[in-house]
Amino acid sequence: MKNSVKYIAVTVCFCVFLGFFLGMSAYRFFNPVDISLSERRPLALFPKNITLESIIDKSFMTGYEAYSADQFPFREFFRTLKAHVQLNILQLKENNSIAVKNGYFVKTEKEFSDALCTYSLGRLDYVYNKYLKDSKGNKYLCLIPDKNYFFKSEFNYPAPDYEQLKDKSVKALPDFQYIDIFDTLKLSDFYYTDTHWRQERLCAVTEKVAAEMGIEDNISWNYKENVLEGFAGVYYGQSGLRPEKDTLIYLSNETLDSCTVFDYETNETINIYAPELISGKDGYDVFLYGAKALLRIDNPGNTEGKELVIFRDSFASSFAPLLTQAYSSIYLVDIRYISPDVLGNFIDFDGKDILYLYSSLVINQKAFK
Repeated sequence: MKNSVKYIAVTVCFCVFLGFFLGMSAYRFFNPVDISLSERRPLALFPKNITLESIIDKSFMTGYEAYSADQFPFREFFRTLKAHVQLNILQLKENNSIAVKNGYFVKTEKEFSDALCTYSLGRLDYVYNKYLKDSKGNKYLCLIPDKNYFFKSEFNYPAPDYEQLKDKSVKALPDFQYIDIFDTLKLSDFYYTDTHWRQERLCAVTEKVAAEMGIEDNISWNYKENVLEGFAGVYYGQSGLRPEKDTLIYLSNETLDSCTVFDYETNETINIYAPELISGKDGYDVFLYGAKALLRIDNPGNTEGKELVIFRDSFASSFAPLLTQAYSSIYLVDIRYISPDVLGNFIDFDGKDILYLYSSLVINQKAFK
């Protein structure tokens, strides 16, 4: 009799559990979640085209597998549980290719793709041949290491061959003077939960770049630090662990306060910093309002007429303001969002200094138009 009661209780609990998850799955089917804010990506939806052909070529099942994983009930809870089990209980080095050490999070990379790097450098060479080859301005190339570089040197994690990437980049762009900043950076110069470097820690980088570009006499490290709490970097949600949020500090002084920024996308004048965006989808948007195709920073305090064009990714959003003292204007071009073919409509490159400033993360992607 006791065994019968036990079996009935187990069966009832199982049926309730199964029914609950079936109900929640049905609810998610009719009320799917389009975007994962924590992972900063769209979630897969139920495949629209259910045809005999899609079933035969397995495209329907592929889409359904992605949908069932992304729309699983209580997905965020189970993501967090899995991450804690993988990293804290099983003591594995990474979870979903995200490693954590001494509070620092990084998406691990084992090697650079030769095809992707060749593509990226080819697009930069295309820009050079189209606009810069006959320009009388100085041309500089600077690569930014990602946190994998420091995880290898400090914690012996596997990482790509950065020296090979340097050599490949220099050979692909021989008319550019290479500025090596790898030895000016440390892991502590980066945010714990994000890919980017910390603006307030870039004194050594700024001094090295300014010296190589011959503008060191115009640069002084005299700033006020403005503190913003609650910066949730890209790995804050992607890791599933929900660690402590970072502190974001942006630098200001009289020069930066007087600068204006023209946004060619909106034909509007904006500020260098947008502190109100710290709690938005990407808190790093505090610097120059995030992803923008083409910007121009004007410094009314510099009347010499010297101008700089930075071909860049998001790392330059926090670095470019530190060079404003040396230039009347700085153009920021992100060819991930604007075709190189139209740049001549907005910028006369002749006589301007040119800086290719890119992180290794972007060079190892097919991101450029």
